Amino acid sequence: MDNSKEILVILSGIFIFSLVSFSTLFVFLFYRKKTIFLQSKFELKIKNKEVEQMNAVIQAQEAERSKIARNLHDEVGSILSMAQRNLTTIISDLPKKSPDLGDIQFIAEVLDQSISKLRTISQEIMPHFLVKFGLLKTLKRLVEQTEKNLKGPCHFTTNLTQDIKMDEHKEIQFYTIILELLTNIVKHSHPENIDLNLQFKEPNLQARITHNGVGINQQDFEYLQSHGEGMGLQSISQRLQIISGEVLYQKQKKGGSIEISIPIL
Repeated sequence: MDNSKEILVILSGIFIFSLVSFSTLFVFLFYRKKTIFLQSKFELKIKNKEVEQMNAVIQAQEAERSKIARNLHDEVGSILSMAQRNLTTIISDLPKKSPDLGDIQFIAEVLDQSISKLRTISQEIMPHFLVKFGLLKTLKRLVEQTEKNLKGPCHFTTNLTQDIKMDEHKEIQFYTIILELLTNIVKHSHPENIDLNLQFKEPNLQARITHNGVGINQQDFEYLQSHGEGMGLQSISQRLQIISGEVLYQKQKKGGSIEISIPIL
């Protein structure tokens, strides 16, 4: 009988100990899970705040770039165009055998080149062509301009028949990312040709750039992004983060590809 009581006491003790241990473990796991949840929530708030701050900075930069571009195009461009017209009038009034004709024609040619360069700079600072003519025509024009810097042909293909309606700020960011990527490829990959394909796969707009130059993979991109001296890759990442976009670098046997995907809404 005494042995039965001892066994019962031991079993009761084991039960109570197990119950306390389980309760302690349950409380620990509960608070640990709650702590992780709160930490994740806090980190998400910080991340969202950083995105908001980056967005504000980039919007301020875009506004300033737009102001500079307008001043260059409307004010400086108008002055140079007026000077060009006056020179053209002077040239037409001068005798063909005038000793000054050659010098004035040279000045007119330099002025014409300056106006052309000014328009290019203005376009790079703020894509007026994009705002005026839409994304498809602007990307086609960008590829044609890129082809001038390469030995081989460049192509732009798309399954879109007309521009997708999207937020203007997001559209500008998307175009700027494509522009930055093409610039980087020409500068660092040394390809002979580049192809840009634009697809709409609801709900995302996807761009795929392929080239036959020196390709890199996603790991290379992430390393260069954090260790590289240039600001180009960081700028691409920040802009993608702002518009909730994704990028994937792939290295091929000859060349490489870059895929960009952003949600339309």
